[in-house]
Amino acid sequence: MDKIDLNSIKHVLLLGATGGIGQAIMNHLLDQNSSLVIHALTRSPVEHPRVHNAVADVINESGLTEFMSSFPSVKFEMIINTVGYLENELGGPEKSLRDISEEKLIEYFRANAVLTPVLAKVVRNHLSDDGFVFVALSAMVGSIGENELGGWYGYRASKAALNAFIKNIAIEWRRSHKKSLVLAIHPGTTHTSLSEKFSTNVTHKIHSPSESAANICNVIFGATFAQSGSFLNWDGRVIQW
Repeated sequence: MDKIDLNSIKHVLLLGATGGIGQAIMNHLLDQNSSLVIHALTRSPVEHPRVHNAVADVINESGLTEFMSSFPSVKFEMIINTVGYLENELGGPEKSLRDISEEKLIEYFRANAVLTPVLAKVVRNHLSDDGFVFVALSAMVGSIGENELGGWYGYRASKAALNAFIKNIAIEWRRSHKKSLVLAIHPGTTHTSLSEKFSTNVTHKIHSPSESAANICNVIFGATFAQSGSFLNWDGRVIQW
């Protein structure tokens, strides 16, 4: 088998399972595989008999480490990080240089980029020997090659950094785990609280969370181990770095 088989998955680690896309991915996986168990680290409780949930600050190495220590023998076939932010109390994406601040740039990188390699470090002893997939949700605007509009400095740069981290992780794990699939996936514009404010003038299709979840899973289960280290669109297209 040169790819991940949905029916063979027993344990999933999901960060951000109460977010719009994260919750939809959780529901999709639970519906598609009646035996898998999801270990979810979230900001609010999840009530489901096959979801082992801990409420914590997910953007925190100590919180991740403590969570993983609660099930030391579990090996994951799937790890998905859906955590990210576009706007918070510091404001939204910058339209020009005059809008940037050091504090906001650091927060963008902390949430959208740094969490992923920290997660990879924490889970490195929990990876299934039979094959696994490690996914972080990226964004089309993180593509340097496809940037024609400018702006959104912190969000663009932090997602570009995320993509660089994904590539590095894939290279390292290719040496130690031949059946590893490490991907950055752009979910497409999705109707969630994160994107609602910024999608009013969008001319392309806006997906529902359930549509995005299905698309993301189709990409994951359609990709081969040879594609590890790729940046893929929701329809499977390779996106420029």
